[in-house]
Amino acid sequence: MTLGDSQSGAEVIPPDSRPGAALARALKDADWSPRELVRTVNGRLTGIGEQRLDLTVAHAWIRGSVPRSELVRRLTAAVLSDRTGRTISPAMLWGTPEPAARGGQRTVTDDLVGRRSLAAVLATATAWNASDPASQATLRSADDLLGAVWDANRQQPHSSGRETGADHVLPPLMAVLESHLAELRRLDDATGGGAISQRYVRTALDGVLSLLQSSRYTPDIGTRLLRNASGLAQLAGWMAFDADLSSSGQRYQLLAIRLARASSDHDTAANVLGMLAYQHAAAGSPAAAIRFAEAAVDTSAKSLPTVRARALGRLATAHAAAGDIDAFRAATDRCLTLLEHRRDDDPPALYYFTADQVAAETGHGLVELAAANPGRSRRLLTEAHSLLVPLTAHGPTTGYTRSALLHGVHLARAHLLAHDPEATLATLGDLTAYVPAVQSVRCRNLLAVLRRHAGTRIKSPTGADALNRVDRALSGL
Repeated sequence: MTLGDSQSGAEVIPPDSRPGAALARALKDADWSPRELVRTVNGRLTGIGEQRLDLTVAHAWIRGSVPRSELVRRLTAAVLSDRTGRTISPAMLWGTPEPAARGGQRTVTDDLVGRRSLAAVLATATAWNASDPASQATLRSADDLLGAVWDANRQQPHSSGRETGADHVLPPLMAVLESHLAELRRLDDATGGGAISQRYVRTALDGVLSLLQSSRYTPDIGTRLLRNASGLAQLAGWMAFDADLSSSGQRYQLLAIRLARASSDHDTAANVLGMLAYQHAAAGSPAAAIRFAEAAVDTSAKSLPTVRARALGRLATAHAAAGDIDAFRAATDRCLTLLEHRRDDDPPALYYFTADQVAAETGHGLVELAAANPGRSRRLLTEAHSLLVPLTAHGPTTGYTRSALLHGVHLARAHLLAHDPEATLATLGDLTAYVPAVQSVRCRNLLAVLRRHAGTRIKSPTGADALNRVDRALSGL
């Protein structure tokens, strides 16, 4: 029997298998070491505010021990399923029966493929948003994400009000909800997608979904409620991605596109498509990133210049992930040209998208291009340095601490690629001051990965001291 076999729908370990054999086979198929498995599980645990595991614990699992925590068993199966592309359950790994209520592993696109009425979309959004963090952390990726995004981007508009309901949503309350969304976006700028921020945004989204389904309001207020819900779903998805919960983030983004299109908000739909492009570029899937970015460009074709510029910025990032210097330059130039025509009525969600932000994103793209084009890396890295330094140095004073940490990691990587250990260590030392204020799991994990790479290349007492400072910052000591 293989990992994909089942009997009457139940997946079990063959009776003659030695303890830990199924997990060992799954690790081999995943091309992971036991420590790499635990690091991946720890990323999801941290994303939902749970305690991390000791990095050596998977060795005991291979020898036959079974994790006591059902959550850990489910997360282990989920990350191995995503890595191998096969359905792997806790029962297959350890022979432990799964609670009937779990109903098998859910995927990103469940109930979000094909034509869906607005009522069905709202019901799906409400149910997903109310699911427990463990269920969101164990959500599996989906092979049909592109198709589901295509369907979502064709959600039918819905402009009618609602005449029944005990509560009446009046313009003053609507203004408060819109102001609250703006404040939550600023919270994300500062701290990123920590567990508490995710929980707070989900609570806000639940409130707006409830108003849409059970209150009365005019058509104008109905449209604003839908746009507020789409903005909160987009933010929840971005925070989930920032917490290294990419599948959960994608499901929220699918819902955000559906809700945006229901309110004829093409700008938000384009913005979310661009975010999906960024996420796939970050995950090392440049072909998918380019397809999502091109969809964002197409969707924003009739939008204001800043919206179109945002989509082109995402396209530039996708081309950088693919290692295409010329396409990256062309998209960046078009982005900057459009950004010169900012307007007072630009969408509120793009308040952050300034020339300084484009410079930082361009710097990151240049680092990716330098890694992919070693023969041209020196000039690319020099240019990247000049663009990344300002936000890394001044981000915290302008409210963008999370972005300062993220782009500081890219700056340190640029120094490492340029074989400049002193500049690498100096930048890492500066970043330790930002870590305590940033809850972003993704940024912390990127810093941890870079620290490990630096540790293999920089062998000196000074280097060891600097890297130990990073370790202490990441551990909270």
